Amino acid sequence: MALELFPSVKETSIMDMDRIMGVLTLKAPTYRQIAEDPNATQLAGIIVAIVTAISGFFNGLSGVGGLFPSGNIVLAIIVAVLGAILGLIGWFVASWVLAFVAKWFGGKTNTQEMLRVTGFVSIFGLVGILNVLALVGLSVVSNCIGFIIAILQIVGYVIGVREAAEFSTGNAIITAIIAGIINAVIQIVLLSIILTPIAIAMGIASGGQ
Repeated sequence: MALELFPSVKETSIMDMDRIMGVLTLKAPTYRQIAEDPNATQLAGIIVAIVTAISGFFNGLSGVGGLFPSGNIVLAIIVAVLGAILGLIGWFVASWVLAFVAKWFGGKTNTQEMLRVTGFVSIFGLVGILNVLALVGLSVVSNCIGFIIAILQIVGYVIGVREAAEFSTGNAIITAIIAGIINAVIQIVLLSIILTPIAIAMGIASGGQ
């Protein structure tokens, strides 16, 4: 029985890697396959949690856009945890909104399908690691690469929405824009609520030293 388990696990891992590569290379059939596979939801969630945590860690290490001193490991860990939490919340909210808006345009999809495709697309977010380059004076390189990856992620996002909803690219773009705006507002509000007390606490701590 145990002998039968290992080939199964290996085949699953290979399939997952093939799907990740398919997403990164913007292969539409791969996005459709992911949307239709209920078993892909768990991996999509893991990808979101890992990517947002890693991105948050390096963002915190670089000082969160200059709001804090760079190189603070404690801050980096806090931002990593918050990033993962907010990332998962945003993932669920954005997927629900995407499914809701997509149905306005005749899309044949649901929240679960959107969770899967958007979760896999978030793999592009690993570019957040490049924030560490800013610490060694290579912020220009980091920004250029980040811009290119951001464009690819947007394209992947639109493909994912289109394949999950089974409608036109135009409808996918409109759906993604509307859902993106709504999700951005929610993320900004949540981030402000969480980071403001931290900033105040760190300011008090710094002032007391």
